[in-house]
Amino acid sequence: MVAPFSEEEVKLAVLDMEQNKAPSPDGFTAKFYQFFWEVVKPDLMSLFYEFHAGRLPIYSLNFGVITLLPKITDAIRIQQYMPICLLNVSFKIFTKVLNNRILKVADKLKGPSQTAFIPGRYIMEGVVTLHETIHELHRKKQDGVILKLDFEKAHDKLKCLLYNKS
Repeated sequence: MVAPFSEEEVKLAVLDMEQNKAPSPDGFTAKFYQFFWEVVKPDLMSLFYEFHAGRLPIYSLNFGVITLLPKITDAIRIQQYMPICLLNVSFKIFTKVLNNRILKVADKLKGPSQTAFIPGRYIMEGVVTLHETIHELHRKKQDGVILKLDFEKAHDKLKCLLYNKS
């Protein structure tokens, strides 16, 4: 996880990015970085070397422009808009490279019951697991506590469901 960044892993991250996303505040898109890889490679790799050495002020890349996109034609109420944040592609490349590194060890870090946001697993698996757990508690005539963690509107929410056989 702490190894120096290789040109190959940075290039792989760049080429793996979706091309048709909104441009960053500086006007560049992932497609630009992909098409002009040989031109931008030295500057981009320099950023990665500086980052690895602890000399890159990452806050200089980590900024964005928040804008509202209308969800419907002729939107007039705030609820009819969707906020988005346009981030610099260079910062997105950093996060992509780091994410690719984490994916190599993620299987050792995640639990078998974690289903959301894991490639190859489906969020509905959680519902099936919950159903099987409740069924098993009922079958064995046991009480239990089921803990559900959820993320909603950027606020962590904790719910505790008490299962009582009666």
